[in-house]
Amino acid sequence: MRPLFLVLLLLGGACTSVDAAGTTVAGGEGAVPVVTATTLPETTTTTSSRPTGASFQDLAADALVTPTGVVVAVLDQTPAGYLVRAPCGDEALVAAGTPVGGVRVVIDPGHGGEVDTGAVGPNGLIEKNINLELSQALQAKLIVRGIAVLLTRTGDYASVLGVRAALADHVGADLILSVHHNAPTPGPSSEPGTEVFVQSESPDSRRLGGLIWGQVVDALSDFDVAWSAAPDAGVLNVLSTRGNDAYGMIRGPETVSALVEVGYISSRPEAELFATNLYVEAAAEALADAVEAYLDTDDPGAGFVAEPRVFNPQPGIGGSVCINPDLD
Repeated sequence: MRPLFLVLLLLGGACTSVDAAGTTVAGGEGAVPVVTATTLPETTTTTSSRPTGASFQDLAADALVTPTGVVVAVLDQTPAGYLVRAPCGDEALVAAGTPVGGVRVVIDPGHGGEVDTGAVGPNGLIEKNINLELSQALQAKLIVRGIAVLLTRTGDYASVLGVRAALADHVGADLILSVHHNAPTPGPSSEPGTEVFVQSESPDSRRLGGLIWGQVVDALSDFDVAWSAAPDAGVLNVLSTRGNDAYGMIRGPETVSALVEVGYISSRPEAELFATNLYVEAAAEALADAVEAYLDTDDPGAGFVAEPRVFNPQPGIGGSVCINPDLD
């Protein structure tokens, strides 16, 4: 079996290019030239739900960082390069890239691309952008703590829900966290209206959600802001009218999953806070503390709501409107 490579990524966006040795070779404005690769010991193994077979036994890794900085699942390795699952769900051949293995945490910055922007705040803050900024800050903090982590997207491009949800299973991660900011604005509240959606059949997902909720609410409560919150804000099961988990990022992965709506981007006071570096730092630290506590402790968390919410969210974008970013 080939040795796997653990890639610790601090990518400023899809404009950062990485060669096969893990060295930043090109970048645009905002690129962060800190990309390292460490060879894992021969005894290190990873697990995933991907198919098994002779070709997969010889794979260098479960995922790849393409030369343009995009993270993709590796389906096969051929003499011409890596066969990968592109963000829009189709297969693509990538000639080179940095192999990734040993991932423990996958972070999903919600939305992305021209069509799927997410909500927009009254100050012009766009949800897809703050989701990515916060996810990258969280990624950096987890790396410093020695926790191997991947993002489902590394820049402003679209990716279909099925591809994002499947990445954590494919790389054998311990958890996947989807990061969002909520809308529309509910009524006023004396405390943050943070909501965390969890898998209805998973006690581990419930515990992860409880840790996230407690850490985030504690951190945001330090800010003097006119908060908004739904009456049932907390750690929730959200079910569709069909009775299953309503959100694809919760329903799709077999990996333990949670989706956090940190606060309301549609509320002017909260949107103005979200646009500050102080917020990004505090929220990223809180999420990192929660993830680390889930991995390393038996802390049960808090904020659990007994009754499920019934809701039918809009479906994610389909492959017909999804445009793949450049992979080479």
